[in-house]
Amino acid sequence: MNSRYYIEGLIAVFIFGITPIFIKEVAANAFTIGVVRLSIGMVFLYLLAGPSKISKLRKSEWRALVWIGLLFGVHWVTYFISVKLSTPSMAILSVSSFGLHMIYLNWIIKGVKPKPVDLIAVFIAVVGIYLIVPDFNLKNDVTAGILVGLASGLVFAILPFVQQRHQHIDSMTRAFGQYAFAMLVFLVFTPETNWELSQLDWIYLAILGVICTVVAHTLWLRATTMLPPTNSSLIFYLGSPIAMLTSYIFLNETMNTNKVIGACLIISANIFGVLMRRRTSYKTSSEGN
Repeated sequence: MNSRYYIEGLIAVFIFGITPIFIKEVAANAFTIGVVRLSIGMVFLYLLAGPSKISKLRKSEWRALVWIGLLFGVHWVTYFISVKLSTPSMAILSVSSFGLHMIYLNWIIKGVKPKPVDLIAVFIAVVGIYLIVPDFNLKNDVTAGILVGLASGLVFAILPFVQQRHQHIDSMTRAFGQYAFAMLVFLVFTPETNWELSQLDWIYLAILGVICTVVAHTLWLRATTMLPPTNSSLIFYLGSPIAMLTSYIFLNETMNTNKVIGACLIISANIFGVLMRRRTSYKTSSEGN
């Protein structure tokens, strides 16, 4: 496998890891951030996907793109709110639970029952989440942010199932539809957007729109298209420690023992789940041969 795609994947994940820092620091709220990032992403992907391809979409394909976009919109708005309420590291750790959500969603949607190793992974992650929650009180912003992040992870986990059903649609066209119809979610909250921003805030928004959206997602799309799913999943989970480290360095976020141990458990549980699914898949294909 060309090492170039691994490098692109690592660059994308590094950007994903530092993205919450800019979301937290910019004075714009979650809804304003979404409108700006999606607007920039839509323009870029429209040009990349090609107007001719988009115009040839059938009605059923447009419906599929609407569902994909709405799910992505809900994922993004909840993720941004999670960052604003809690901290960058807690938000990305909460969203990282998507791999565990996929275990029971696979059972509900595809009828694939979870194996004992899957349940072990879920249990380890739950213990990790318990450790990172500072106070079991919804009046605590960090706790509320973690819960919103877990909800964001759930929606993010549903997306691959919908994407797989419509993989016949060109990937760039799907990405355009994802951004275009995600905008509908944010437009609902237009009255809540805030535009009285400083020059530095606009610089942060430009970074979020160009670097963290266009560059990162394009590199990630290329990497995940070319790399084995297990490898790309393992690369993705590097985003959590990157977010924790950068949050500690640039935002002076406190990293107590519970938080570090909890983070290690959540990340380990997800990696364990990925490796076990790879092993099961390899064993099944070997038996089939």
